[in-house]
Amino acid sequence: MPNEFWPHHGNLSKDIREQTEQALKAGDRPATAICTSTLELGIDIGAVRSIAQIGPPPSVANLRQRLGRSGRRQGEAAILRAYCIEVPLDADSSVSDRLREGLVQTVAMIQLLFIKWFEPPRTSGLHASTLVFQLLSLIAERGGLTATQAWNLLVDKGAFRSIVKSDFVLLLRELGERALIVQGEGGLLLHGELGEKLVNHYEFYSAFVTEDEFRLVADGKALGTLPVSRPLLPDSRIIFAGRRWRVLDIDTARKVIAVAPDPGGAPPMFDSGGAMVHDRVRAEMRAVLADTEPVSFLDASGQGLLDEARRYYQEAGLASRRWIVEGRDTVLLTWKGDWVNDALVLLLGLRGFRCTNEGVGVSVAAEPNRVLDALDEIKHVNEADADTLLAEAKNLVREKWDWSLPPSLLRKSYASSWLDLAGAFNAAKELTE
Repeated sequence: MPNEFWPHHGNLSKDIREQTEQALKAGDRPATAICTSTLELGIDIGAVRSIAQIGPPPSVANLRQRLGRSGRRQGEAAILRAYCIEVPLDADSSVSDRLREGLVQTVAMIQLLFIKWFEPPRTSGLHASTLVFQLLSLIAERGGLTATQAWNLLVDKGAFRSIVKSDFVLLLRELGERALIVQGEGGLLLHGELGEKLVNHYEFYSAFVTEDEFRLVADGKALGTLPVSRPLLPDSRIIFAGRRWRVLDIDTARKVIAVAPDPGGAPPMFDSGGAMVHDRVRAEMRAVLADTEPVSFLDASGQGLLDEARRYYQEAGLASRRWIVEGRDTVLLTWKGDWVNDALVLLLGLRGFRCTNEGVGVSVAAEPNRVLDALDEIKHVNEADADTLLAEAKNLVREKWDWSLPPSLLRKSYASSWLDLAGAFNAAKELTE
């Protein structure tokens, strides 16, 4: 029998990926591609009959993009089949599992797709990595320019108006120390030895970077690898291989995280895979759980699992209850997006708590009274400095040129794009009311 199933993944060779693309384009025999997001990048694969999404999509926008691969022929509908993997419940099951978080998030995203809502772009970021790229590009285009010209073109009258002058000066000094730029006669900024080498390489024009994978090691034994997109601090907690682990040390140069078993409550089986979920999606998830009407696109087993989650939501009083005890942990039910939850994890971490962002809530390894006292302190402080908040975080390099930034600007740039501090302070206020 001819092969009908084909792989498409970034780790595969170009030849194997092109065989998959050709099989999909041919159209003369059945072909199914088992793929990652590599097929989202505008590759021409012809008309696809249907899309299968396994687990919650990264975002509503991603889901729309994937669905747009099908239904391109005249008179054909775009078809999405969504599959959710849920586990049997027992006495130790987490709040997340009892709420069937993966299923509910998928339902919420599909319903938001129906009303044509998509995640809006975040406009608050400093994007200092892109500023470095633009500066090096300008030097190449003009054969050099002064610091004042660079400031006027890129910041004062350009796209990077959130950058303050002191940070811009600090950035120029850092780029000079890294041999990306040098200052010639008359104050002209030119490419340094390393800058010349990078700018003249074809990869300079690519803005995409592959997310770093870290090796997890416990007591000298390798547990596996995973991409880490959340800011990690020593003594914070992560979930891996169905267990909770406490972070002992982070070696960013070797991409190694040393961990030890953490005696917290049962970890949730649901994992969003590192994708950042928007506030609006979590609000829709709560609305799905509070509703009593059947969901028209669910099959019988899916509806049965949703009914089970809705019963738990009502019986546990989660419509008004803001926290719940789970083993030795207190789970704060924020119902907020990951920008808020991650910021709340860091704010609590500054006060000595071990926390984990677990989707609809934040799990804290402490008794409720201690946690609520800390939240009361957080809401009254109502401000946080990125330097202090991220002082011990070592995995903040997310964009292509982040490695070249001075540490303080890297922390500010990360916080501006990946944390919602104002939302975290509001969440602390809501959780204590």
